[in-house]
Amino acid sequence: MVSRDILYYETCGVWDGKSGGKIHLSGLPDLKFDTPARFGGLGRYPCADQLFLSSLAACLIATFLYFKRKLRFTPIHVEATVKAKITLVRGRGYRISHIKAILLVRSKKDDLMVARRCADLAVAYCHLTQTVGDVVPMSVKSQVRVRTRLSAQRLTGRT
Repeated sequence: MVSRDILYYETCGVWDGKSGGKIHLSGLPDLKFDTPARFGGLGRYPCADQLFLSSLAACLIATFLYFKRKLRFTPIHVEATVKAKITLVRGRGYRISHIKAILLVRSKKDDLMVARRCADLAVAYCHLTQTVGDVVPMSVKSQVRVRTRLSAQRLTGRT
């Protein structure tokens, strides 16, 4: 019997013979990656840094979705933006010096309190941001906003 308290995941990266490769995930489509052109690669696919930051954004959203199901709340919009500062450290190579993540939730005015609760829980319980935050300086915040009507400009695409 497998415990719900312990999860195991495994991936396998394979070079594509050029400047990138594929990550094999059991039962799921492969993820392609490449080295950025600035570092001699072809830049065809996301680099490892982009995939890493994407996993933080995905974890924040997935954690939010878990709590929104538990609290029976339907948001209008959810997104996570994650940025990193990566610095070349003499004699040590590149190091992530700071990560900033923002979880943005839009909800109806009547759902504002539960939206804030779900967002706060997601920030507190996202295991990837919590783990990475123990190693790298990191700020993770949530923003909850009431749904706003799209302006005529945005609807027509005019500026």
